[in-house]
Parts: sequence; structure tokens; C-alpha cells
Amino acid sequence: APKMTIKKALEQNPDFGKLIDSNHDIQQVVGLARSVEGLARNIGTHAAGVVIASQPLIELIPLQRVTGKDDIATQWAMADIDKAGMLKMDFLGLKNLSILANAVKLIEKTRGEKVNPYEFPIDDEATYALLQRGETKGVFQLEGGGIRNLLLRMKPDRFRDIIATLALYRPGPLEGGMVDLYVDVKHGRKAAEYPHPIMKDVLEETHGVMVYQEQVMRILNRLGGIPLSNAYTCIKAISKKKLELIAKFHGEFLEGAQTKGLSAKEAEHLFGLIQKFAGYGFNKSHTTAYAKIAYITAYLKQHYPQEFMAAILTGDISARNFKTKDDLIEHLEDCVRMKIEVVPPDINVSQSTFAVEDGKILFGMSAIKGCGTSAAEAIVAAREKGGCFTDLFNFCERVDPSAAGRGVIESLIKAGAMDSLGAKRSQLTIMIEKALQAGLASAKNRRRGQNLLFGGDDGDLPPPIVLPDVPEWDSKDLLIKEKEVLGYYLSNHPLQEYADLLCQFCTHETQAAKKLPNKTSVILGGMIGGSIIRTTKKSVEGQPNQFASFDLEDLSGTIRCNVWPRTFVDYRELIKDESVVGLMGSIDKRGGEDDEANFTVNEIIPIEELPKRMIREVRIRLEEKKLGGSGLQMLYELLRGSPGHSQISLVMDLANGMRVSGPCSRLQVDLTPEVRQQVEELVGSQNVRYVRNEVKQQEYSKSRRWPKRSEG
Repeated sequence: APKMTIKKALEQNPDFGKLIDSNHDIQQVVGLARSVEGLARNIGTHAAGVVIASQPLIELIPLQRVTGKDDIATQWAMADIDKAGMLKMDFLGLKNLSILANAVKLIEKTRGEKVNPYEFPIDDEATYALLQRGETKGVFQLEGGGIRNLLLRMKPDRFRDIIATLALYRPGPLEGGMVDLYVDVKHGRKAAEYPHPIMKDVLEETHGVMVYQEQVMRILNRLGGIPLSNAYTCIKAISKKKLELIAKFHGEFLEGAQTKGLSAKEAEHLFGLIQKFAGYGFNKSHTTAYAKIAYITAYLKQHYPQEFMAAILTGDISARNFKTKDDLIEHLEDCVRMKIEVVPPDINVSQSTFAVEDGKILFGMSAIKGCGTSAAEAIVAAREKGGCFTDLFNFCERVDPSAAGRGVIESLIKAGAMDSLGAKRSQLTIMIEKALQAGLASAKNRRRGQNLLFGGDDGDLPPPIVLPDVPEWDSKDLLIKEKEVLGYYLSNHPLQEYADLLCQFCTHETQAAKKLPNKTSVILGGMIGGSIIRTTKKSVEGQPNQFASFDLEDLSGTIRCNVWPRTFVDYRELIKDESVVGLMGSIDKRGGEDDEANFTVNEIIPIEELPKRMIREVRIRLEEKKLGGSGLQMLYELLRGSPGHSQISLVMDLANGMRVSGPCSRLQVDLTPEVRQQVEELVGSQNVRYVRNEVKQQEYSKSRRWPKRSEG
């Protein structure tokens, strides 16, 4: 955690202390660490800061070279540089500008249009409609769940609203009520208040709310008579709580404001407002530049969705971590929502980065774990020179093995990028070594001027390649390998085999649950991922108070889940990535109904125990013509051999066309996975229905009801 110390670590984690006490070497290491803890260990260089002065810096301040780099840095800290009167500018390297440039190139390549993003109309209704819907994944500065919710409330319909949104979405304005006031006045729920005509002139564009530093400076200047240069010093003093300086400007403002017609009481009240909002004020010129880029990216997403999303996905490649759900996966999910098809990776189709063809996005090979840019570019170059690859040996003969060695090929096979070669992934994996050896021999022959790997001077074709007769990887193993190198499941989803079970016992899918009101009780099910165990600041009886957070993924999406300390104690062993579970708990929207929903977990149930835990009654449909008396007897013996608490009821379709039904009051069963499987194999899974303990939800959907039989 930030600002962690050895002392804090010992307080929060008793196991750390036990480890130190149990090992002399560790005691020594920690002792040495204590002696150097807190000392400066290296130069801290600002990622984008540049110091500017009117003469060579070497004549003004001490400088030094940064070890291992060509950079020169000041030996003074940032605040000291300011005090010395020098200008420090931040020149930010935004990847979003690279994304914009890439999108423009893709648009020209795929559509033949040359567009200039800085000439897009600033009043495009479709773009504002996209912003109002909060569909801003990938839109600069407007991606997060909180700011998307603010857009839903704000309903921006002009460029100034975007500027204000970026300036207001910070802790101070959110907590200080500025955001609520802006939204309420904008939509006519409240009237703006202007204590003086000058205030209206300055604040009308932001509905009476002090949003920007420039507005506060103009009020101090025009109402209080404070020079603009001093006005900036004043708002900085307010934000830094420099009381002596604030008192000085306070007196000046009261005197100046009264000369403008305000009473002493009104002037005092106005300075109080300035003190309240000045610390929250944001630089308007800064947020305007950001708003311009935000609008451009939103415009591209609305009018050139395929090219924009391909550029976004390409921009995400370098930041992939494959351990958690990264931005690239979220943007792929956004493509699904936007109904944009993303073609899976294929060495005979894909480019190095994400590309667009026929309205579809081609998956970029360099986004595959283990297949970097150089390997992907070498593959594309070989394909463009000699056509599509026909088999693994052909691939290894044509692509330089130094660019695409064993590791690269294994990754491509796991990702399904070599499926077009017509062999099983298991077969391709076994043949890698032989194919690489053949490729090296072919390269050697080419260097000697020989064209054929096999055969003599008569030009005989090489013998056909015989693939080993091995079974394909099982579906679970195949999916695990896909996620390992792609970060998501391509062929299928491991939850697919549990889909029927989750449908029966969960009240909602994750995406539907997110739309429910705060504190709604629901049952969710899916796969745990990205789990993190944290320690609270307060301990209980000297012991660390731990809780867990993780993503629950189902077939509709994901939701962030929290298991608070009291619940965590009981279920910590069940919180494991890749495990499939059922969760009972409630929706958490403590930030407001428009806030991004989390899920508070009260109980965790392993997927195999879900039927046993949730089923109140089992309804079994029998067909006399198919099952007969012997089948009925087999069913009875099977159920009788597993006594438990779930009730049994039968629906029997008789051979004469009649249907009779009723409970088996003396027969209650324990629905273990084995019993469920045996019952479903005997009568057919379509003839078994499970009724949950919770009966608030409709027990059967229309599509899953049994067919009607004639009355009798």
C-alpha cells in the first residue's frame, strides 16, 4: 500500500512478525531495512516536467545527470523551482493522440476519406446523444463508471458542458455539492443565484457555479479590485490554507467589493463562497483542451466505430498484463455491445495490429501473449510475399525462426491463430520441434542456393507431412490455454457447461443486477477472477481485519464483488480465481443510484452445492411409453437411496393421453451431483425441473414449460 512502512506491516500482518522471529537471516535483513527506511534512494524525475528560464539553467540552479539516461535534472524540488521564479511546464505524452492518428489512417485506408479531427463540427447531435447515453468506453477522460454516470445526469448538449464535466468530476466539487447544483440549474430544477451583476456575467456559462480558477480570479479582480496576478496568488493561498495571505486578500476584497455597491455583509458572504470554491477551481484552459480531445474521440466512436475501436484496441496492446481483465478485453466487450464483429486471430488473415476489413475488426497478432510486434510483422511480411501459409512446416520454412521461435508458435497455436492450417492444436504442438528443424534446414539450403528441402535435382516434391494421431485438447484445457495468451475465452466460455444450472438458481445475471436499486437482495453465479485480499485500517482484538474484492464473471458480463470482514472469515477458502460459485448478497450503490453498482456478498456457495443448497422441490416428468414400469421402479430405487430434504413430485404422461401429477410425500432426497446426473440420464435432463427455495421469481420461463397433454 502507499506509504507502507515496516512498522505498519508488522501491525497489519502478524504472520510477518512470526516469520522474522523464526529466521535469523530474515531478522538481519529486516534490521538492515529499518536502518535505511525513509532515506532518499534515487533521483525522482517528473515524467513530463520541463524547466524554462530566460538564461542557461546552469547559471541559475544546480543540475545533475540522471543515471542510465541522457536526461539532465534539477537538484531542487518542484516547489523550490517555483519559488526561484522559473517556469515549469508539463508536456504530456498522451497515447490518445496516437490513437487519433491511427484512427485517421484507418479511415483513409478503409473508406478512402481524409478527415481532420480538428475540423469536426462541434455541434453534432449524434455525438452528444452518445455522450448523454454514457456510451463512452474509449472516449478520452470519460471512460470511468463514475464520470459516465455524471454524463447520464448532466445530459451534455453543448461543448461547454463537456468542459465543465471534466472540471467538476473531482472529489472536492462532488462532495461540495457543486455538481448537483450545476445539474439542477442546467435542467431547470433550481434557479441560479447571482449576488451581483458582475457575478452573472462571470458565472452564467456554468449556471451560477464557480467551476474554473479563471472565474474566481475574475470575481476577485472585477468585484474586489485585486490585480489578476495577485488573484491567482490568492486562490493558491486558499487551496494551500495559507491563513496570513488569505487574511491580507480578505481585507482587500471587502474594501473593493463595497466600492462596487455590495454591503459589508454581502461582501463577507461572497468571500466565504470564494474560499469554499476557490480550492476546487480547475484551470479552464487545461480542461478545455482535454474536452476538445474528448469530443473528437466521441465523434469518431459515433461516426467511424470500426476504425476508432481498432485504433483503441491497438493502443491497448502495450499495456496488456493477462493477469486481470485489462482495457483491451473491456474494449472487445464494447465491440460486442456495438455489434462490431472482431475476427479471431489467424496467421493467414490478421495484421500485426488491429485492422479493419469489410466492416469487421481483424484481431492484431501482436496482442497475443508471447507474440510481440517483431514476430507479428515477420509473419505478415512472409504472408504478403509468398501468400497464405499451408501448414506448420510451410510456416517455419518461410518465417525467420529468430523472429518466430518455439515460444511464439506455441502462443499462436493456443490462441487458435493456426487453426486455418487444418490440423488440431494438439497435433500442431507436437510437430513444433520437427517443423522448426525443417525450417532451419530450409534456411540453410537457401543460403547455399538450393531451393528444395527434400528431393534431388529433378525437382521432386517433398513427401507429404504425416500428422500424429492424437486427440484434441479437452474443452476445458483448450479454453484455459486461450485465456492464457488472449486474456479471454475465444472458442467458448467455461461457464457454458453451468449455464443451465445458473439459469435455474440465480435470480439475475450480472448486467441486469447492476440496474437494480441499492440494497436489492439477489443471487448471482459465475466465475471468480481478479481477487485481491486487503487489510482494513482497524484491527479486531489485535488481529488483522481482512476483506476481499473480486470480479464475478457470468455469460452477460462482470460485476465487482466485496466480501467484508465478517463474511470473509467464513468463506476465505472459497475465494479462488477461476472457481465457479453462487453468491447470495445485495446490490451496493452507496454513491447513489446513478453510481456504478458493486455487489456485497453475504454467502458463497460452490457451484456443485448450489442445487443441494437452493432446491426446495424436484419435479420429474415421466412418459409411460418410454419409461415403463421398470423405469419407474429404477427411479424410485435411485431416489430412495439418497435420503435428504428436497421434496419430489411427479408429472406422468400416460399412454392413453392423460396426464396425472402429485407429490411423493414420503420421498425426500439429497440432490448430490451424482444423483442429479443419474436421474437426468434416466428420464432426460429436459424432464427434470428444480424449484428454488426463493419463489419470488417465476419458476419456469415460457420457453422451458413442458408440452401440454390432452385433458382427461
